[in-house]
Amino acid sequence: MGKDEETGESQFGFKDKAKAEETIRLLAEHELQYQKLTVRGLLGRAKRVLTLTKAEDKINNIQAAIGVFEKWIEENGGGSSNKNTKTDSADKVDTVPGLGFKDKEAAEKTLKILKGRDPDYQKLAVKGLIGSSKRVLSGTKNEDKIKAINEGVKVLEDFLEKFDKENRSKLNLAYLPSAVVTAFAAPKHSLAQEFISVYDKNAKGNYKHLRTLYPKDDDSTSWDIIRNKELNKIKEKIGDAKLFKEDGSPSAEHLQLIQWAYSPQADKVKSLANGSKDKTDRKRKSTRSSSSDSSSSDEDSNTPPKKQRS
Repeated sequence: MGKDEETGESQFGFKDKAKAEETIRLLAEHELQYQKLTVRGLLGRAKRVLTLTKAEDKINNIQAAIGVFEKWIEENGGGSSNKNTKTDSADKVDTVPGLGFKDKEAAEKTLKILKGRDPDYQKLAVKGLIGSSKRVLSGTKNEDKIKAINEGVKVLEDFLEKFDKENRSKLNLAYLPSAVVTAFAAPKHSLAQEFISVYDKNAKGNYKHLRTLYPKDDDSTSWDIIRNKELNKIKEKIGDAKLFKEDGSPSAEHLQLIQWAYSPQADKVKSLANGSKDKTDRKRKSTRSSSSDSSSSDEDSNTPPKKQRS
């Protein structure tokens, strides 16, 4: 994806305050929804890069850029306590930058950015953009702009029609909670290991954050896309393999799916994970209790006997 301060569009960035201010100026010619999507996306990327940066001068520059973006979001209805929160609630597509509807090209780019992501998210994002386009159109008088937006919306509406016709929602691979995933044996595959760590620690168990988090050695494809791609490969490879062994534990094939936060039998896997946690807790309590009893016994054995009266 190029330099770490870029989002795929070289004119937008956050390497320092000047770059952030230039980004805001360049975004001014776009619809407000597009501005919000891009600024929030850049803000998320900037904070991620900040956690990986050790150079003090670079940290200071990125923090200055973050300040520019946070101020812009506050002034443009991006805060959770802002009076525009109700309107913004329809714009929950803000975790991925670059989505838009201003013309056919922008809409086609949107679909390209969404490709490979969770189907449910794709639908949510497109519906959110179509809703935003209606608000923009209601306040637009420029005929050329109206025509361009309508062409962009047509691309998005065609996508939704095909999405529903093919029932793509059934392809959604619902996420297992990170606590469930980490309850099972760690994977041998290094990429799966990194995914679990990012999901549990960086994303703090919130799968939505995976849309703007990237592998440490590749910032071109976000984790949500990688996860879906890996899962589809595994599903194709294992076919109809048994999901559970005779003792009720997940099969080796099933574990491969679980390690990417997915299971066709999610409820049973969650129950197994909770059972494993209960066993671990009981074992710890038993160990502490045994240790305490042993300590008490040692103390008793070291206590000198009382003198008997003669």
